[in-house]
Amino acid sequence: MDLVTNRQMQAADSYAIKKLGIPERVLMDNAAEALVKAVLSRKEVKGCKIAVFCGPGNNGGDGWAAALKLSVQGALITVYAKDIPFTENSAGYYADKAIRAGIRVKELVSSEELQSFTIIIDALFGTGLSREIKGIYLEFIKRINDSGCFVISADVPSGISLDEGIPRPLAVRADLTVCFGRPKVSLFSEPGFEYAGEVISDDISIPDEAYGDFNFFTADIGFVRKIYTKRKRTGFKGNYGKIFIIAGSPGMTGAAGLCAEACFRSGAGLVYTAVPESRIYEYESLLRESISIPIADNKMEYLSNISAAEIAEASRDKTAVVIGPGLHEKSNSHEIFKAVALTTNIPIIIDARTLGDLASNPGLLDLARGRTIITPHPGEMAKLIGVSTKEIQKSRIKSSMEFAGKYKTIVLLKGHKTIVTDGHRVYLNTTGNPGMATAGSGDVLCGVIAAALSYAPSLIEAVAAGAFVHGMAGDTAALKLGEYGMKSGDIITELPFVLKKITGEN
Repeated sequence: MDLVTNRQMQAADSYAIKKLGIPERVLMDNAAEALVKAVLSRKEVKGCKIAVFCGPGNNGGDGWAAALKLSVQGALITVYAKDIPFTENSAGYYADKAIRAGIRVKELVSSEELQSFTIIIDALFGTGLSREIKGIYLEFIKRINDSGCFVISADVPSGISLDEGIPRPLAVRADLTVCFGRPKVSLFSEPGFEYAGEVISDDISIPDEAYGDFNFFTADIGFVRKIYTKRKRTGFKGNYGKIFIIAGSPGMTGAAGLCAEACFRSGAGLVYTAVPESRIYEYESLLRESISIPIADNKMEYLSNISAAEIAEASRDKTAVVIGPGLHEKSNSHEIFKAVALTTNIPIIIDARTLGDLASNPGLLDLARGRTIITPHPGEMAKLIGVSTKEIQKSRIKSSMEFAGKYKTIVLLKGHKTIVTDGHRVYLNTTGNPGMATAGSGDVLCGVIAAALSYAPSLIEAVAAGAFVHGMAGDTAALKLGEYGMKSGDIITELPFVLKKITGEN
């Protein structure tokens, strides 16, 4: 699904009006019609009490026009508004028509009063909000949220500002958001998604040409089905990737095992694992299908930079590398990464320990010349950038895009509504659940992404598709086991069934 930023939507509105000659009142009427359709699809409106909260701008104008249309349908309408727009503009035109039609208008509202309504339409503020909400409008939002009514927001829940979806300082918690034109980025990222409820959209007669290039997308089932297709009957294991895993240490051998098994369960043809030679038999009992590559470890029992050149040499003929899961804290894995980056020309997926080792010198990413994929959680991202985790969570999209652009890397920022970006394009994931916050889930994710690199036409599409499949497998596991009881191995168990569903295999 294509998403638009607030600025892009405002530019599209302007293009439709000034370049295509679509009158602003027509767009407003179409937006109101979209709201009415949303109400009619859920409720018989004749005799239904509906409260419409209208702000002073064009979003309020959408509300006034919708109030008028619903009144004609027989709904019992009350409009709550502090500032009635001037009749000279489009919003004022519909406000004047609604008032002349006898629609009840009030400035103040109590919580008890709102409880008598069935539906509330929130048309206070749209995408143009650029200031903190205060006074009566802040009180309106509090009353709406406390009402217990079914709430429909016009375009975006009022109070949501910027593309990060940040409340200013509060926002309406909608049950349904009807987007005008295209769905907004702020409703599919954290924290905005928490306020949007179900999201639907109506083009309101604005054509695709008005938007220019789309750079924001959702990773959804339609997108993923273009990546994972049925295999050719003539395929062989060499067609489906040769993944090289640099992972594990004493007490963390499971990281290598989970990553390797996730690779296989996601369709990888061959998986190789770098193994400390002093513990090769232990690893081989764990990694049954994977090919073990013994690496000199000076009997330290873990991989480290002392064998960086040897590890790099072993990576030469592979199609992708995973480095970081479960590596020892003294591995100096950034030196291993450096050796691999200078030796090969293949994608490198970086997670866990190696992300921590790179935090003091993220510039090493430049050595791989745009072939790296980093998969940090917010805390790891904060260390890479040098800010607090709280700051990352306030600007997940912006910080991810800026880092990806600066170091020419793909960033997968974990969390609910995982973000994948190369600094220009952004994919927002639509799968996953809190049950996936469990040990080893990130190791599984690395394996899924590594396998996806064999199918996708670009790095960013492979990462976005892998994140979706990983989340979908987690969602399937949660349905069977519940979010409390699932573990990372359960995600792996569901991977084949998820891929079978995606590809349409019988």
